[in-house]
Amino acid sequence: MIKTYLTSKDNTIVEGDENQIALWRNSSDSKIWVDIHHHDDNFSDIEAFLTELNCHPLTIQDTFRKRHPPKIEYFEDHIFVLYRGISQVLDDLVFDHQTMGFFISERCLITVHPQASMGINKVIKSNDLRFLHTSPMALALKIMHTSAGIYLEHVLEFENDISNKEDQIRDGFGEKALTELALYKSRLIKIKRVFNYHVSVSQQLKNYEGNPIPFSVEESKHLIVDVDDRFERLHSLTQMHYDICSDLIDSYISITSHQLNNTMRVLTVITAVFVPLSFLAGIYGMNFEHMPELHYKYAYFVLIGAMLLISTGLITFFKRKQWF
Repeated sequence: MIKTYLTSKDNTIVEGDENQIALWRNSSDSKIWVDIHHHDDNFSDIEAFLTELNCHPLTIQDTFRKRHPPKIEYFEDHIFVLYRGISQVLDDLVFDHQTMGFFISERCLITVHPQASMGINKVIKSNDLRFLHTSPMALALKIMHTSAGIYLEHVLEFENDISNKEDQIRDGFGEKALTELALYKSRLIKIKRVFNYHVSVSQQLKNYEGNPIPFSVEESKHLIVDVDDRFERLHSLTQMHYDICSDLIDSYISITSHQLNNTMRVLTVITAVFVPLSFLAGIYGMNFEHMPELHYKYAYFVLIGAMLLISTGLITFFKRKQWF
């Protein structure tokens, strides 16, 4: 499915289809956004359509690759940006990602994506198509900025989940919290990897003076800085949340290890107290006929007294050493 949005002379934007491309070519002042929502069964048709619009063949191949990392490339008449967009949010920090290709030239923006894009839909509903009047680059940056805002919204909400897990650990439900924290870490590392690539893209755009950009982006300079700031914030937030999850896991393991050490210390002291008593009981429990103490009238009381004296002495010694 192909949708187009063409700027007109009366400062409005007209929605249409690929038939508007001819109107755009015949008007040197107009700008156009071509949004292509493709399916797996029409790759060849979309490839031919993009080739007709002077898109580089290698960038077209990269656009159709499902797991290609985000990147930016410069060509004679356009910029190619590969972005990791969102088709839907499935769960806490679980996003259905999709590869989105942005072909940006001085008068044209082409977006290619296999599924519905939450960022694009939000831009259209928010009437942010007005950025197309500024430049196709400005509209592309607005789409990225809006898409990153969806990521940011859910990452910020995740702070409440971390707080709840901290409360669970404090209230004695650490085992369940530990499993969920480990799951959160794996999700956060995936998001952090995505925005590590996105930061690299925005940094290259931000330092555009040293890059061979084929057209002026001076009017979009502020938007480039905004996008870079949002990508940087997302990257730092995911790193911070990842570190917090790691700290909570380490804290819980340290607490349980300390509790286990205290338990083992008590058990060790009990064992140390009863070892000599068991030794004495073992000696006088042997069935030898000629044991002198067996015929002594007060032998039992002497042995019990010795056992009490030994156990009391050991307990006093351990307490002075602060072993329990």
